[in-house]
Amino acid sequence: MTLQSSVSATVESDRVAFEYTVENVGDDPVELTFRSTLTADFAVLDGGEEVWRASEGQMFAQMLQTETIDPGDSETFSGEWDDPSPGDYAVVAELNTTDGDAEARTDFSV
Repeated sequence: MTLQSSVSATVESDRVAFEYTVENVGDDPVELTFRSTLTADFAVLDGGEEVWRASEGQMFAQMLQTETIDPGDSETFSGEWDDPSPGDYAVVAELNTTDGDAEARTDFSV
């Protein structure tokens, strides 16, 4: 797979907004097959211990769906963590696909 990904964390007064961008840096289209209606997930870590996950406690329709990312194009996925406690964290974002993993990580402070 010729995907390159990055995640950003924007700290606001009462939440942290995440944006996860996956770009096709190759010469051929990339077809992604998602396992469910959950296309991307975000996990917040405190010293390696998971303290929050966007999909935790959520239900998603179990259906395969596909999306094609053409060469040079990108797709952005969003999430947000409400009422975070002050501290230093890392967010890990990943695609929920059947055909390979794309993952990105960044540190942030609240």
